[in-house]
Amino acid sequence: MESELVLHNGGCHCKKVRWHVQAPTSVVAWKCNCSNCSMRGTIHFVVPRQRFELLGDSEEFITTYTFGTHTAKHTFCKVCGITSFYTQRSNPDGIAVTLACLDPGTLSHVEIRNFDELSSSVLWYETNPVQVGSGIQDKLVLTIVVVGIDSELVLHYGCCHCKNVRWHVQAPTSVVAWKCNCSNCSMTGTTHFVVPRQRFELLGDSEEFITTYTFGTHTAKYTFCKVCGITSFYTQRSNPNGIAATLAC
Repeated sequence: MESELVLHNGGCHCKKVRWHVQAPTSVVAWKCNCSNCSMRGTIHFVVPRQRFELLGDSEEFITTYTFGTHTAKHTFCKVCGITSFYTQRSNPDGIAVTLACLDPGTLSHVEIRNFDELSSSVLWYETNPVQVGSGIQDKLVLTIVVVGIDSELVLHYGCCHCKNVRWHVQAPTSVVAWKCNCSNCSMTGTTHFVVPRQRFELLGDSEEFITTYTFGTHTAKYTFCKVCGITSFYTQRSNPNGIAATLAC
């Protein structure tokens, strides 16, 4: 780990929330399996609070979600739903910065470790460091996680973290899930499977709690809960007639 600090810039996808942070060019980043982080799918590194600074009018576009002990502050952009930084329960004096939300070019080396929040211990970490280049978010690559194919449909229930957005979907018990590294999906970090739209149904008053973010061609509809910021489902640009359901939700 380098001791010299440099200034890293970053922010959410729509760029309404912008910040900079002082950190080395080589960092240790963490992936957590708690109920909230599993849904957000983000990988983060932590810096002391005094080394983090919000820029411009970013504060106006931030919503904060808390639960349980209310020590952790899960901040997200109220426009695009991206959690570009937050305050951890385990380290309330620090700021957890989402790795994929940094502007490219200032990180040279990242070691990703996995933290088992369920037992509050380090579960495992990668022995092969991740090299971060300036083109990390420039390519669209789909990674397929194949679990098998089952033709029989069953009803699966899902929701966001605060449970204000709830739904059910008809899908097999065995699915093919996808992880995408486009500019938006990299920031949300979610893994999803896709079903025809007619097999997906919102429940109760879920519609009242949903915010939709679009950009570019505006074909993709990135829906997220306005209370907790979780994207539990969305509409893909590549398949506008389907619904992409977040696996962890």
